[in-house]
Amino acid sequence: MYKLLITGWIPEEILAPFREKFEITVPDGEKVNFTMDEVKEMIPTFDAMFTISAFPFRRELIDLAENMKVVANFGVGYDNIEVPYCTEKGIYVVNTPTTVTEPTAELAFAIMLAIAKGVVMYDKALREEKVCHPAMFFDRDILLYGKIVGILGFGRIGQSMARRCKGIGMNVIYYDPFRKSPEEEAALEAKYLPFDEVLATADVISCHMPYTPENHHIIDLAAFRRMKKTAYFVNAARGPVMSEPDLVTALNTGEIRGAATDVFEHEPHVSAELASIENVVITPHIGSNVLEARKNMVNEALTGVFEVLNSLPCHNIVNRELLSVQK
Repeated sequence: MYKLLITGWIPEEILAPFREKFEITVPDGEKVNFTMDEVKEMIPTFDAMFTISAFPFRRELIDLAENMKVVANFGVGYDNIEVPYCTEKGIYVVNTPTTVTEPTAELAFAIMLAIAKGVVMYDKALREEKVCHPAMFFDRDILLYGKIVGILGFGRIGQSMARRCKGIGMNVIYYDPFRKSPEEEAALEAKYLPFDEVLATADVISCHMPYTPENHHIIDLAAFRRMKKTAYFVNAARGPVMSEPDLVTALNTGEIRGAATDVFEHEPHVSAELASIENVVITPHIGSNVLEARKNMVNEALTGVFEVLNSLPCHNIVNRELLSVQK
């Protein structure tokens, strides 16, 4: 039986079906996570690893993983894993690309509504004042119906966000380095525009781009200045895609009307400057933090690990180039 190391606690009712497929080592609920030193000591004997809470799997640890055949990440992103070096070492990387789609898109849609309708600000004021007295002609929030949402990154999550926005009567434009076919664009009623044109045209910019070195700080102060002064920025992708200090500047100087973000540049920390701004909604990277979704993510990741170890077809391999090399 293959040996599987899991770096963070998973409820036993979720993990139980996989105990007959793997010999599993996992921290208990009291400990929550293994330390890096503990993982370094254990890892040489394991065939597979499942990284929880973005546990880093980089060169130093990879070199210790003498028997490692596959590493799985708990999420669609995998910037915590040094994928090229895994490929060089013949280690497959799998992620959870399908099970995070709908919950993450739901969260992005929710925080877009929250900032565009002032939900958090109204909630805070009403709790403090305990009196309903909204101004009759208050110019802060917007009507989303008929407005343009510009989606940056048009993969599964971006497309799911587009469907939700279409459902409330918004018009969809998008940018992605890999443009969709005319048939796909027609089906989604989405119009492709270059990156700068999306920034300049949209009333809401919703970011769903993966984090890569090329995308580091792609949303910076220059990008915010290309947006409409009345635009909102939504980020449910990765923190370092945006410059957090530049977001603070853009909000404080009125370059954009408001923002909502579930991710931050230096997680788990959020800058005090950003947290002090009223016209931003912040949530603690909880796009897929629904128990039903978390269970599905574990199933997708560990099923992928099992398939790789047993040479079965696997849909969620990140470094698919290994398939041709290892045939």
